Amino acid sequence: MKKVIYTLVIIAVSTLNADAKIWRVNNNAGVVADFNNIAAAVTAAAAGDTIYIEGSATAYGGSGLAKKLTFIGTGYFLSGANSNTDLQANPNPASVGYFGLDSAASGSVFIGLAGLSLNNANAAGFGADNITISRCILNGINIYWTPQAGTIADNWNINKCYVGNIAGNIGAAQNWNISNNIFTNYLDLSNTGNNNNIVRNNVFRNSVAMYSGYFANNIISYNISFINVVVKNNVGIGAPGGFSTYVGANGNISGYTDAQVFQGISGNSTDGQWRLATGSPAIAAGLTVGAVTTPDAGAFGGPDPYKLSGIANIPTIYSLTVPASIPSGTNSMTITFSSRNNN
Repeated sequence: MKKVIYTLVIIAVSTLNADAKIWRVNNNAGVVADFNNIAAAVTAAAAGDTIYIEGSATAYGGSGLAKKLTFIGTGYFLSGANSNTDLQANPNPASVGYFGLDSAASGSVFIGLAGLSLNNANAAGFGADNITISRCILNGINIYWTPQAGTIADNWNINKCYVGNIAGNIGAAQNWNISNNIFTNYLDLSNTGNNNNIVRNNVFRNSVAMYSGYFANNIISYNISFINVVVKNNVGIGAPGGFSTYVGANGNISGYTDAQVFQGISGNSTDGQWRLATGSPAIAAGLTVGAVTTPDAGAFGGPDPYKLSGIANIPTIYSLTVPASIPSGTNSMTITFSSRNNN
């Protein structure tokens, strides 16, 4: 009998630059890929390349980053208690670690990763602009520079992520779009260098502090601290400290319980529990757009809602059956798989 080890990957390449290269990272025993860790892949890749990180029970680590790259993983919460099942044939997450961003990493994209943290590579090195982080478990972002040093993180898009914390209280974040995320820890953009940041359609389970920006269609359950912030159509769980100033004006409402607002964890997934319950006061509580559409508040509302398990917007294989072995001399075997698009 001849043992078969089979790996099947579907890659969407139509929008990639013709000169860009795709690399595979996989550290599973018996699987042949380009690399088995992130650092080696980053070293080999050229600016503009894409690195696919495949599901594994072992984390791949992180890397310093001084070039524009795209990282695409397989998602998270795919197996075990309170998971979203049948989304990937391989139910292991694509777990990574810390990335230290240099300004040359501007334009980089992170999608479908678990355990992602972004930090400064050194005291002068963290200054990337135009960063996209989507459909990730984002453990944290720390911005360590000061505005006076002339380095500003400009135009970041953090969308549809399961977030620990974002700390820009001693740094400068400008023109950020933070939307349709679930925050388990705090958001702190309180430094006076922060400016023109949009925070919309998120769920916050810890404190929020902002200086100069726009805060709308969120569901909050903890204290807030705002200066020069436009606050509209948010829903409060209980009576979050500082939120009473805004309740009763601009569509802001408060005084509800978790059970009234959310579906809850019973019979639900870790991230699915934050979907709205039947009759939730957050349904159609968002700011009306163009006098036509009134979205729900929270991460699952609006035109680009949170995606369960952070499944990347590329085709995936969610069911795969491969023979464990085939007789020696056999020239063919039967493989059954099911795939879906994930827009």
